Amino acid sequence: MRPEQLRTLAGPSRPLREIVLDKGLAALGDALVNFAYSLALSLLEGRPTGGRLDNRLLSEAFRNAGLREELPRRMSRHDLADAAEALLAYGWLTDMVSFWDLVEALRRPDMVAGLSALLSSLAEKLRGSQRP
Repeated sequence: MRPEQLRTLAGPSRPLREIVLDKGLAALGDALVNFAYSLALSLLEGRPTGGRLDNRLLSEAFRNAGLREELPRRMSRHDLADAAEALLAYGWLTDMVSFWDLVEALRRPDMVAGLSALLSSLAEKLRGSQRP
């Protein structure tokens, strides 16, 4: 269970589109994803190391998760990656996804498929929670 302060950082319950466009969540998600990626690399290499996940992989995972329609038409690869990071941060803050779920997704041989499945699962949980 997450401390209430973390849930508060996620903000009020809101539509998926608002979450993926939240720049504050995207900034937090960037740090979260890169820490998880660094840990996944460290586990794979058997020694501590750091790294940054390429925006190309995040944007591809976002598209593969079927989430592209949640964003305005003209969005760069960087913007799509930010949307993925925002959704992952929101999911982590609200306890919909654990940090270890993210690390495991990044340890998969096909990271894009792992991230795509995680993003898709989060989107479904959010859509399900917004039904009357």
